[in-house]
Amino acid sequence: MKNPFSEWSRNFALLAGAVFSVGVFFGIQLSLFNNFIVERLQIEPFELGTVEALREVPGFLNVLFIALVVRRSPPLVAAAALAVMGVGIMAYTSVYSVSSLALFSLIWSIGFHCWLPLEQSLSLAYSPPGNKGKWLGQLRSVGSMAWLLTIVACIYLMEYLSYGGLFAVAGGATILGGCCLLFTSKQVPVDGERGFVIKRRYRLFYLLNFLQGCRKQMFITFAIFALVKVHGMQVETTMILVLVNQALITLTAPTLGRLVDRLGERFMLSASYGCLIFVFLGYAVIEHLPTLYALYCFDNLIFFGSIALTTYINKIASPEDLKPTLSMGITMNHLAAVAAPLLGGLAWQHFGYEVIFFSGAVMAFISLVVCQWINPATQHAAEPMPTS
Repeated sequence: MKNPFSEWSRNFALLAGAVFSVGVFFGIQLSLFNNFIVERLQIEPFELGTVEALREVPGFLNVLFIALVVRRSPPLVAAAALAVMGVGIMAYTSVYSVSSLALFSLIWSIGFHCWLPLEQSLSLAYSPPGNKGKWLGQLRSVGSMAWLLTIVACIYLMEYLSYGGLFAVAGGATILGGCCLLFTSKQVPVDGERGFVIKRRYRLFYLLNFLQGCRKQMFITFAIFALVKVHGMQVETTMILVLVNQALITLTAPTLGRLVDRLGERFMLSASYGCLIFVFLGYAVIEHLPTLYALYCFDNLIFFGSIALTTYINKIASPEDLKPTLSMGITMNHLAAVAAPLLGGLAWQHFGYEVIFFSGAVMAFISLVVCQWINPATQHAAEPMPTS
């Protein structure tokens, strides 16, 4: 077999180290969070919706953030962002109220949402030219491998470290990942970049990101929470479920990334949204737990919609528009993501959890319709971004 790392540059490898650390962060945070808040805080759906809505507020800062750092060194700013993430998750060790949970979630979220657009632009800048979907898929696979190894460690260490110790591990690993970026080349191309871009030609990218924010946040906030709160899923089962999910992503991410390059963005987005309709409907009407576990893994397996959106904008955007447009896409995503958990928590409280997933199916259907407006004939490949 061909060595998958043979074409990696030093910068790309160091970026992969940072991505690995973020995988450790979310391997612990997402595996433990729902059981942690139910066991320690006895949190209710409306309270969770409020916490998640507040946590998503920093997504609005992306455009302003890019405007402020556009002339600075992106790797250094990304390293600082990962340090803030690490400090925020470490502080979970002292969470004993919903208000403290909201505060510390907001802190690490600020770091994460600063990191997110920089990760995308650094991924495109440091990856070899051509076939960007392939390299983005490889980075996604690195992150998934980190999740995989972290969850295995959590299963064995939970008894000894408990929630607090594992959250501390997540913070330390993320800070170390930021340190990797201190050794990358600081000469990331920024000439001619602007801090704020909104253009009519990118309207589909903005709209699809907005719809993705609605749909994604509904599932992230309430899917596992419903399994824990409604169906009584134990923390050990949660970790095994996330472990299986990440194993599947690790094995399939590079292949799915290549399929985006081969079959095109419209085809892959259509496949993703079409499948998501059935996933959401399943969560609304099915009570058989093994089936719900399978649907959870399947939802995360069809992540290639996010890869397709990134490669789509890379094809149609001019080089000076790319980073601020990626940031604007994240902002549009979070415009929806702030409202979705808050409204979802209220809907759960008054109408039951099923209405959340029916709404998600509607959002997936609308996304399926909208992505048909993408015209593959207009997706001229952009000039390859130089590597350092």
